[in-house]
Amino acid sequence: MKKITTLLLFFYSTLLIAQNKRIEFGILDPDDLTLKECSFEKDAPAVVIFDYGESRFLYSEGSGYEIAFKQHKRIKIFNEGGYDQAEIVIPLYISKNDRETIRDIEGYTYNFKNDHLEKIPLDKSLIYEEKISEYVYLKKFALPKVTDGSVIEYTYTIDSPYHIHFRDWEFQSDIPTLYSQYTAAMIPFYSYRYRLQGASKMDHFNSYEERGIDRRFMGITFRDMIYEFGLKNVPSFQDESFISSRNDYIKKIDFQLVEINHPTGYKQKFMDTWPLLAKELLEFESFGKYIKKATKWAEKNAGQFTSLSESERFNAILDMVKATYKWNNYEGKYAQYDLKDFLKNLEGNIGNINLFTIGVLRANNIEAEPVVISTRDHGKVSNDFPYSDFFNYVLILAKIDDHYKLLDATQGFCPNELIPDNCINGQGFIVKENSDQWVTIDNAAPSIEKTILEYTVNLNNYTIEGECSKTSTGYIALNQRRSYYSNQDNFKKRYEPLGLIESEEIKVNNLLDEEKPFEFSFDFNQNIDVIDNQIILHPFAHFPIKENPFKQEKRTLPIDLVNKKAYQYTALIEIPDGYKIEVLPQKEVINQKELQLTFLLQDMGNNKIKVYASYNFQQSTYPAENYLALKKFMNKVTEILNSKIVLIKDDQLTMK
Repeated sequence: MKKITTLLLFFYSTLLIAQNKRIEFGILDPDDLTLKECSFEKDAPAVVIFDYGESRFLYSEGSGYEIAFKQHKRIKIFNEGGYDQAEIVIPLYISKNDRETIRDIEGYTYNFKNDHLEKIPLDKSLIYEEKISEYVYLKKFALPKVTDGSVIEYTYTIDSPYHIHFRDWEFQSDIPTLYSQYTAAMIPFYSYRYRLQGASKMDHFNSYEERGIDRRFMGITFRDMIYEFGLKNVPSFQDESFISSRNDYIKKIDFQLVEINHPTGYKQKFMDTWPLLAKELLEFESFGKYIKKATKWAEKNAGQFTSLSESERFNAILDMVKATYKWNNYEGKYAQYDLKDFLKNLEGNIGNINLFTIGVLRANNIEAEPVVISTRDHGKVSNDFPYSDFFNYVLILAKIDDHYKLLDATQGFCPNELIPDNCINGQGFIVKENSDQWVTIDNAAPSIEKTILEYTVNLNNYTIEGECSKTSTGYIALNQRRSYYSNQDNFKKRYEPLGLIESEEIKVNNLLDEEKPFEFSFDFNQNIDVIDNQIILHPFAHFPIKENPFKQEKRTLPIDLVNKKAYQYTALIEIPDGYKIEVLPQKEVINQKELQLTFLLQDMGNNKIKVYASYNFQQSTYPAENYLALKKFMNKVTEILNSKIVLIKDDQLTMK
């Protein structure tokens, strides 16, 4: 077997891509140097000339089969906008008993100067490692002396003990790609299926039995089955604003382990149906068995809530968990620590806290089930592809007064009936016996922000002076509470450009009572324009949004706003003595099913006017074909909210 491993290294020395053009690391094609632009994306700052990946099973004494993944990538840099392509980050995975390792990192930068090719190798002493979570660490390095016209290339190999995690492949990146190919070399002991996203078919696909020397394992003779997947002229992924995650749309291929075929003849099915996935999770020590232990513990130690009504019980339990147990900022659907350590240290990851809470709810006669989800930054889940790794978070589905509610017990400042906004991502899988059930993850109630301004005009220095009061609910309130609590100085600095005096304080209400709206207020003053004795006011001062957030000319992806939103502005303006209104904006009302805008003005008497505006997004997600309508709507919103009121002196003549 060691000899076979040595022979297989031959396949890593040179690569034969679909165009039958041999690529060898360290030897540059002259065409790569003379390339001036990407033919199908001429303004791109860089282009991937080729990106070649290969995964295959290698055997070694003592550790058995591991998956060796090798990548060889070459990039042409056109201008400064592409320099960041030389900064390479490679994620690697860790578990309690094992980890992925990386080897054979090599890289070059090629520059053509003064009729001379300069080939600068990667300084391996500058390769470093960074741990970002309990399960992931990064290898990082930067290719040297990158400038306009450089060609860079790098290669490395990852050895992975995780057969369940056969390496996926992304054909698309933030720059265009001339050719991307992934080769999967399969052996008969592991069966996988794959899912292609973002493309209806491959530009290149080939499958064949590998030629050469037979391989043997436990008396079985076999040859690898080779599968080649290739795409050419792949455009850059435009990271459009207001999307759930690039993982939901990027062109890629995912693999899932379906079956382990043991040489003895035993076939082990591996989560190929949703009920089987539920069974696996319920039998897992850090998931289903952890819930059972938590339930038994709670029956003895946390059953004091049974005398309360069901809704009071649920709130009391979540309040108790949030106050007692601290989230350590690690996600995960599994409990990070066993129950004994969790109870001792009073902290843990998402799995620890939410699975524990399910146990406490059940001990207090509240029906509760775990719901595994994928967070927004992790990508949406397809319910036709049962794969445990799609899920990275667990929520609680509880039945309260005959209504099912999704809950999360990990987040401070979050109302008990509100899950974190990063969890609003399509649907979640309900984990219970024989389950193939799903729950839609959304939030029907809109998040609302109300801004009330009351001010007068100071004619001595031509400023407006008054008070701003803000009230928010939902996710807007959650984010503002967290921002204020974590750093009051930074929160305050946000409003100093809007006229908050540095020495003044912000008055806050309901900071720690997350079930109530978050309220804060402060005094402000802002300069105003005076032109030819005319005073020009913006009715809502400079508080509203100034620019349309929808800046693209066209849109190909859905617009995901996470949740419904509503914004309201009220201004009570005192007109200074001796002045009257010369120009007043017109009333405006847009009342559509998906979008609403209201702008009203009212004479309050005693030289006071009241101006009111509101705009609502009635949906959390809009299809791409609605983008131009959204953009037009927000053009009108920014125009209305930043309209002008012109005041003139009573005795000033007006030319019509």
